[in-house]
Amino acid sequence: MNTTISVRVNQQLKKTFLTKTKERWLDWSVLIRYFMEKYNSNPDIVKFDIVENAFDDIFKNEEVKSKLKKISNKLDKLWF
Repeated sequence: MNTTISVRVNQQLKKTFLTKTKERWLDWSVLIRYFMEKYNSNPDIVKFDIVENAFDDIFKNEEVKSKLKKISNKLDKLWF
């Protein structure tokens, strides 16, 4: 039994991907299925490095802190 997956992607990303697969005479759907099979057998092939202190740097930014404070004050007025 087959099923369908719909994925939203940036228009340029799609265009470039389809162009590159066509240049290599690959059917893009075969390539996607191949990736899915490989990923299922070994999820570690994809790694996302998340910097743990990334949010710390953002929250140290005075402009961000000011905007968060304004949002917090507005929410306080709405809820209390």
